[in-house]
Amino acid sequence: MKAAAIGLLFVVLALGTHAQTADDPLVAQRRVAMVLRQVNDLYEAGEYQAAADRLGSLSPQAAEEPAALNMRGAIYTKLERYREARQIFLNILESDPNFFPAYFNLGEVQFIQGDYPGALETFRAVARREPRNELVRFKILVCLVQLGNDDEARNLAASFIPAGSTPAWYYAQAVLARQAGDQRLADKHLRAARTIYSPSACKLFDETIQSVKS
Repeated sequence: MKAAAIGLLFVVLALGTHAQTADDPLVAQRRVAMVLRQVNDLYEAGEYQAAADRLGSLSPQAAEEPAALNMRGAIYTKLERYREARQIFLNILESDPNFFPAYFNLGEVQFIQGDYPGALETFRAVARREPRNELVRFKILVCLVQLGNDDEARNLAASFIPAGSTPAWYYAQAVLARQAGDQRLADKHLRAARTIYSPSACKLFDETIQSVKS
């Protein structure tokens, strides 16, 4: 979740206790959780259409839960069905304005489509709710660079912590170097990040930095 996957980190837990049928509610909840885990596994494996098909096995009621809808929107994003994904995230936020994954994923759709002003506004809204989320702050930095707000981007890059819990500092430095035309320095920072952090920790940052051309 591109970075849409970050929303999927919340889906199984976010489903909560709402999914109930005429059967035992606990059994229904466990079945929904199992289906969502299977969908998430397919998503992470890159089998997006299979994930969408498996998600379709949910009952109509369960399929309308915010977590399930967010999962569908993330899958549609990967399938490049951006208009449908965007509408799903907007619908979620209309019913639950505090549903963090939908905010992030909405910003991701805007980002992928090159709507950097819209993505910046959305990611800033996310950052107000999750001020310590370094991936969100990195997304903001890239939006600023793409919009030519270089001074603000440099100030934000300086706020990241070197060798922190995420590779955000290294990727922020790489973005600034690439934007300045110094691909050699950018590559140095990226190599350092990939040496220190796991591939899974770097994945979403790697996907984001691809939009910044040297």
